[in-house]
Amino acid sequence: MTRIWEVDPETGVADLEPGVTQQMLRDYLDKENLRFLCPATGAGPNCSLVGNALERGYGITPHADHFLSMMSLEVVLPDGRVYRPPLAELGCPDVDRVFKWGFGAFLDGMFTQSGFGIVTRMSIALAPIPERVEAFFFGVPHDENLGDAVEAIRSILREVGGVLGSINLMNTHRVLSMMEPYPRDQLDDNGLIRPDYVAEMARRNNVMSWMGAGAMYGNAKVLAAARSLIRRRLRGTAKRLMFFTPGQVAFLDRASAYVPGAPGRMVQNIFGTLNKTLKLLAGAPSEIALPLAYWISGRKPEGDAPMNPACDGCGLVWYSPLVPMRARTVEEYARMVRRVCIKHGLEPLITLTSVSDRCFDSTVPLLFDRANGQDVERARRCYRELLDEGRKIGGCVPYRVPVDEIESFIRSDAPYWQIVSTLKKTLDPSGIMSPGRYEPINQEIQS
Repeated sequence: MTRIWEVDPETGVADLEPGVTQQMLRDYLDKENLRFLCPATGAGPNCSLVGNALERGYGITPHADHFLSMMSLEVVLPDGRVYRPPLAELGCPDVDRVFKWGFGAFLDGMFTQSGFGIVTRMSIALAPIPERVEAFFFGVPHDENLGDAVEAIRSILREVGGVLGSINLMNTHRVLSMMEPYPRDQLDDNGLIRPDYVAEMARRNNVMSWMGAGAMYGNAKVLAAARSLIRRRLRGTAKRLMFFTPGQVAFLDRASAYVPGAPGRMVQNIFGTLNKTLKLLAGAPSEIALPLAYWISGRKPEGDAPMNPACDGCGLVWYSPLVPMRARTVEEYARMVRRVCIKHGLEPLITLTSVSDRCFDSTVPLLFDRANGQDVERARRCYRELLDEGRKIGGCVPYRVPVDEIESFIRSDAPYWQIVSTLKKTLDPSGIMSPGRYEPINQEIQS
């Protein structure tokens, strides 16, 4: 189901089937000369746009919250009936695609993160290509500066507002995993990269304890004012704050090829990574984030074959909790992740992505050798301890979880789960559709 039914050139609403990938939409927009951004994510060019929205995923371009960009959908129910929103049922599909909430009870949302039906069509709102895209990068030199950086980011998001996408913070290990091969010959007795070698890798790549990145989209004069405000808010907290356009970074990437020797390899690595990052921020689907999955295990495909970590033997489990944007909470959370990951012999790779001016979503990839049963079990134990410890820190729990972990989130006496169970029994009494997906597993809940 890979049909793009329509992209309205005036409203910017795209009507898609679930098999449409990021790259398919980008190619269609280019072919039709439609000036809209593709809502690209780190999942890569060959991943479904509809699937990401249904998991309530997010990106770093404008319209970062992909569930909010979902305007309308069509769903086949377990008994064969077809669900459409009320405005569409009234014969008003045009207004249905431009006004998300319709009228009456809002039911569209219940088909996200659920097993209530199969979505066969979705309308999503696209952001227009702006006059100017400008990314900014900065470093946070020490862990003790993290709280100050969180407060500065919160202020920037509140004051700059609509011209910003998300802002990312990544710790040293996470940035280095994008820049250098895994140093198997530099491990300590616990199977982790030696701290002194991590410091050496960081020095040669100019990586600090935390690295921040964000992007602005809009009119050149508006972005100039936003740039000034960002500089003021990060002054005294961030180091080496730099602003780049995609064109500037592409030029520096090409120029770095003429720098000889070891310094040349260093700047080529830095600007090559920045160039790929800027393309993603500008709405061009990219595989830049996928090599992470292969850092410790798996076999990368040869030549131009697309990366597919699930098929290439990569061992990866995502721990992705929501973290309130409070300095003390974020600091405690980062310490907890580092402590638990090291305890279980896993590299602590942390990213914090703003989903609002109130909340980060953090992604922690647990990388392991999928062919080694002991490594698999170690990753499972680590994930479960992260779940338990995260709950103790301001209620930091994942915004999505795998099916085999959902039971730890269910309370049979909670009205929420009772309603979910009642809806499931009503719509799918035989339990034929995605059993256990965000619902009680092998468990009867009295409604």
